[in-house]
Amino acid sequence: QMNKNVEEAVMNVFQKGNTFGDPDRKRPDWTDELDFEVPDAREQSVEYLWYVGDYPSYDERNQHVARSLARVFEEAGVSYGILYEDEQNDGNDIRRVGEEGLFEMVAEENIEAFRECDYEKVVCTDPHSYNTFKNEYEQFGFEDGDSVYHYTQVVENLVNEGALGLSGTELDDTVTYHDPCHLGRYNGEFEAPREVVRATGVTLDEMPRNRSESFCCGGGGGGLWMDFDEETKPSEERIREALEDTDAGPDVDRFVVACPMCMTMYEDGRKTGGYEDDIEITDVTELLVEAIDAKNEGSSAGATSAAAD
Repeated sequence: QMNKNVEEAVMNVFQKGNTFGDPDRKRPDWTDELDFEVPDAREQSVEYLWYVGDYPSYDERNQHVARSLARVFEEAGVSYGILYEDEQNDGNDIRRVGEEGLFEMVAEENIEAFRECDYEKVVCTDPHSYNTFKNEYEQFGFEDGDSVYHYTQVVENLVNEGALGLSGTELDDTVTYHDPCHLGRYNGEFEAPREVVRATGVTLDEMPRNRSESFCCGGGGGGLWMDFDEETKPSEERIREALEDTDAGPDVDRFVVACPMCMTMYEDGRKTGGYEDDIEITDVTELLVEAIDAKNEGSSAGATSAAAD
């Protein structure tokens, strides 16, 4: 028998197109707090069709990540757009809990939504979306799997091209980074997020279990919707590792993630494990926006000083 929480998430996808069970008209509400309009990929040609995903669209903590990535795209002048209310759940984790028929349904509907747009590449906030679009949608007629990217891969190129104008000295925190399963082990992308993190000026101190040896946050495969019976949650154990088993130990300021599910699991683990005063959970793109803001503040201060002279 299916776990009740998983069953509810599956039913929400079937009825509402997202795991939260919220109306599709609320999907783009995360854009309301931005001081610019996010382009609509249904109405204009774009280089990047940005698939935002359920958690960055509906979950308050991850909405901040979505707004941060939108700011990065705007800062760099990226040609991008989103599907607004026509986006729906990617199906990756629905498939992992055994709902093959529902996965096929949402895959076909997403592919049809993509076909209605004029784009060159797909960029995903969530490694789970990245994985299923890149590797599994071909089964249902999607021909652009080789043109699907995780946002860290796109942003790495922006950093290397100098599109964000960073010097690599903007921030001075000590951080560690958690490799998401669907980005790292499943798809072999380990370096892009690290390059972006380092570009901000922080000191990156690796987790003892990293890259292909990374330990799951516990959220994948439907785990996000389940209650853990273990005395110590996987997320709590990973945060303990960050603060005790890295070279910097308690001097690690931030636990950096690149996955909305990881963000959710680690924010929970930080609270339940009693680590709220010890470490912050930060997405790669949030770190990048902090660096951009520091750069811009430095430029403004320099301009003010020059004017005074």
